[in-house]
Amino acid sequence: MNHTVNDIKVFLNQVRSKGFFHLLSANVLIQIFAFASQLFVAGIISPDDLGRIKIIQTYLALFSIIAGMGLSSSTLKICSEGRSEAENRRYFNTAFFFTLISSSLLYLVVLIVNHFELLTSDQLIRMLLPLGLFPLITNSLFMLMMAYFQAARNIRLFSILTITNKVVAIAGIIVLTWLMGIKGYYIAYNISFVLMVVVAFIASPRLFSSKLLQPERAMLNEHVPYARSSVFANITSEASSYIDILMISFLLKDNMEEIGYYSFALTLTIALRIFPSTVQQITLPYFSEKSRDKETFMNLYKRYNRLLYSVIIITLVLFVGLVPLFIELIFKGKYEASVPYLYLLGIGWSIRHTIQLRSSAIFGLGKIAYNGYTSLITLAVNLLVFPVMIHFYGFYGAACASIISGIVTYLGSVYFFRRAIAKTKWEE
Repeated sequence: MNHTVNDIKVFLNQVRSKGFFHLLSANVLIQIFAFASQLFVAGIISPDDLGRIKIIQTYLALFSIIAGMGLSSSTLKICSEGRSEAENRRYFNTAFFFTLISSSLLYLVVLIVNHFELLTSDQLIRMLLPLGLFPLITNSLFMLMMAYFQAARNIRLFSILTITNKVVAIAGIIVLTWLMGIKGYYIAYNISFVLMVVVAFIASPRLFSSKLLQPERAMLNEHVPYARSSVFANITSEASSYIDILMISFLLKDNMEEIGYYSFALTLTIALRIFPSTVQQITLPYFSEKSRDKETFMNLYKRYNRLLYSVIIITLVLFVGLVPLFIELIFKGKYEASVPYLYLLGIGWSIRHTIQLRSSAIFGLGKIAYNGYTSLITLAVNLLVFPVMIHFYGFYGAACASIISGIVTYLGSVYFFRRAIAKTKWEE
């Protein structure tokens, strides 16, 4: 018992010095605002429109990976390895140029595809997609800048910009959704990202050099191995994460109201991601920095992982106990149909979040493709399990399949983490 208490004290002292609590408080504040705005939006619009928002968000999440070409991940990896500030800026400038080009081209391609009704047959979704997917450009640039600040361990600036982005977005969403409905939601969403890119420019005037429009080929070549692996890892991860919404939108497309109930439950599971995502954000640069010393690396991993598991269990218990009561209190039965999905999705996503620290550790070792292999296995299983479960059990089948998906993800992550440790060349 004393050993555990001492571990916790050491852990708290270390993470305080790394800016963990600053980042955690930022994430908590963001999620509270996001949660409140989602409740507000859900109270204004119909479950049908809530389902449409979730479908558009799914497309945005998947296409964003391709739009950014993995350059935010490669920037995070390269710029956290101890190079000089001047050299890191050169890597960033090259990544910024190619991210701007790739995201703009993909946005145009998506508009053409949408014009021919290849993404959806729902007319309102088709009308909203140009607005809903414009963040392919602005969000890609913003995330690249956040990756640079994270790599530089500028947690305070990272947190401030992230909070400002979310607060502006949420405030705009509440006002414009109330005034204009679902269209106002996406207008506000776009304004927030445009503003944040501008603010990030102003906050870091020294970040951009005069060679911003003259990218260096040698720098790009160094980005490519990490970026390529990151795209592979992220696209398989996001596809496996959003496969339930994708499958439901095609297999059960005539029941948009029930899609809305399911989407509402899925949205509320955001509360379960606060601590795991914070741990991942704070540890990524440090795992990369300690990637040569096995003993230090493993000590760092074990200490964080033990605390991560404990908090995941506690938050899941609180989630399934309190959130259904909260929904009933706020919505008076409007989203009562979401509650059964909430229990199942909460369990599935909690299991999935246990891999966050292993993913960071694998990333820090430079074995980014191993995260992709985990996601690829999960995606392959999901492509078999979700259609079958949805066919026989409908929306409940999709929620149950999320638990199976979480277990597969956990097992794959454990295997590839051990493999990454075994394959790494450690310093003697």
